[in-house]
Amino acid sequence: MSGKHYPAWLRRRRRGAADHGILDELANALSSHDDDAVRALLHSDVTVVIDSGGHLPTAATPVQGREEAASELLQLMPAGTGTAAASINGVPGLTLVRDQRVVGALTAEVRSRLLVSVWVVCNPDKLRPWNR
Repeated sequence: MSGKHYPAWLRRRRRGAADHGILDELANALSSHDDDAVRALLHSDVTVVIDSGGHLPTAATPVQGREEAASELLQLMPAGTGTAAASINGVPGLTLVRDQRVVGALTAEVRSRLLVSVWVVCNPDKLRPWNR
C-alpha cells in the first residue's frame, strides 16, 4: 500500500520509527538497569517525553540530553517491571509490564542509528485498552 494512503503524521512516524533491533537493545538495557547501555543507545540530542497524566513523579516537561533521558527512562523500571515488544500505533514499540499489567507504552524515532525521540505513555487512563 502506498504511503499516500496514510495521514501525514503517520507517514513521518513510520519513516523514522525505531526498529525492533534497537528496541530490543533498549529493553535489555532497561531490564538490567544498565545506565551505560541505555545512554549508549541515546543520541546526544535525545528528547524523552513521558505522559504520566500526573500519576508518576516524572519530569513535567520533556527532558533532553543523554544523562537526563537515561535517568528518566530507568526510573520507569522499578523492581518487578519487564518489557515486551509491541506494535504501538502501527510502529514497533515496547510495553512496560508490572504485575501482569501494562504500565507504559514506548515508541521512539532514530537518527544516525541512535534513539533521538522517545515517547512513553504511562497514564493509566490512556493504557486501559492494554489492560482489558
